[in-house]
Amino acid sequence: MKPGHPHPADGSNPDLAAEIDALTHPGGPGAPAAGRAESKLLLEQKFHALNQLSGSIAHEFNNIIAGILGSAELVAMDIQDGHPAHESLKQIFEASNRAREFLHKLRTFSQRPPVDPKPVSLPPIIEESLQILRGVIPDKVELQFRNHSACPRVNADAAQLQQVILDLCLHCWQGLHERRGLITVSLAGGPLTKMCSPVLPPGDYVHLTIQDDSHGLEPHALKKLFDPFHTRRSSKKIGLELFLARETIHAHQGELVAESAPGQGLAFHVLLPALPPA
Repeated sequence: MKPGHPHPADGSNPDLAAEIDALTHPGGPGAPAAGRAESKLLLEQKFHALNQLSGSIAHEFNNIIAGILGSAELVAMDIQDGHPAHESLKQIFEASNRAREFLHKLRTFSQRPPVDPKPVSLPPIIEESLQILRGVIPDKVELQFRNHSACPRVNADAAQLQQVILDLCLHCWQGLHERRGLITVSLAGGPLTKMCSPVLPPGDYVHLTIQDDSHGLEPHALKKLFDPFHTRRSSKKIGLELFLARETIHAHQGELVAESAPGQGLAFHVLLPALPPA
């Protein structure tokens, strides 16, 4: 479905297989499966090397920042209130704390916690996530949840899945650039029977869509959306949230893709394997 286009009344998406195949493979649905599998393997090898490098960098820089903070704290103890150096020390503490947040993301990137999957129902997780977001996102941005059908449960780590929902919604909010807007979370279920791609096998899936009514993205920006350290200009984030969100969904044997065009908003599509009825 194109961003902003509603699902059919029954919550199904008959073109889902073709859409996911086209969105996840730049070569298009007709590209050779062997070539796509080779490209995926090369990408995984690059990410593995990047994981190892980021873990090493995080360790070394954490030691450096600890030394900077320790020295700054000693200086702060030796000067009186109102000293001109207090403002400079404040900036040192703020910059060091931002760096520590960055290093925390790097450690998360290189040492992702294992998935602890359990059968869960998505609507309660989504509703709780939206309650959290309503305390962060201004009132001029409307949050809607559309549950199109009685979706089956999924085998997932509820905490990790909620973090994905929060990060995707926050990214949509940033894309509105402080103007009024709408973020819609919709949930549907259905089979993927025509999947010719190795990304997802045929079967029943739960389809979670998070979309905004922003100005959308140019093709070159959409292509880099999930790259590590890529972020929108207006964002104060460090650019790992979307990459980690996709990695989390992959760890759940699912797929996360984005769809956008100038003037058509941005839509995130999350597909998770559905559990059979209890």
